[in-house]
Amino acid sequence: MQNLTQPFVKLSAANADLITRFAQSQDVADLVNTSAQKYLELAQKAFGGMPASEAQADLIRSLTDNYSTFAREHAESLMGMAAEAQAQMTQQVAEASKIVNPTASS
Repeated sequence: MQNLTQPFVKLSAANADLITRFAQSQDVADLVNTSAQKYLELAQKAFGGMPASEAQADLIRSLTDNYSTFAREHAESLMGMAAEAQAQMTQQVAEASKIVNPTASS
């Protein structure tokens, strides 16, 4: 008899792969870059009256670093949630399978 959990495990793995590909896609990277550029444009407009200085350059570099760190950590968080959801789904499907067919081997 076929393992009842296998289709669910495959579905969970396929969905985790999709979420990972989405998080690492060029579209998401472009969105992050566009958002960062718009943020920097706003910052430059706010400080537009100031002459260019090392302090302003440092501020822009630091803002860019902060935004890059946020984007990386957010993507890692999304991938972690996807992996956790996959593990929980696998566990729940295995438990349901045992309830439905208690004589089947794990």
